[in-house]
Amino acid sequence: MTNTQYYCAEVHVRTTAGDLVTYYHDGPGPAGMSASEVRAAAEKAALAWEPGGKVEGSRVSCN
Repeated sequence: MTNTQYYCAEVHVRTTAGDLVTYYHDGPGPAGMSASEVRAAAEKAALAWEPGGKVEGSRVSCN
C-alpha cells in the first residue's frame, strides 16, 4: 500500500500586466487529498509565481 497519490492541476492566472498565464502542476503528493485541497495548494503555488495576480480558473484531477 502506498502513501502517495498522483495529482494534476491547471491554474489560469491573470497577471498584474493583464496577461493570462496557465500553470500546470502534476506529480505525486500525499495520498487522500481532496480535490479542493489539491486546488487550493495549486492556486497558492501559482500565485507565488505571479505576485499580485488573480486566479481566473482552475481544474484538478486525482488519480
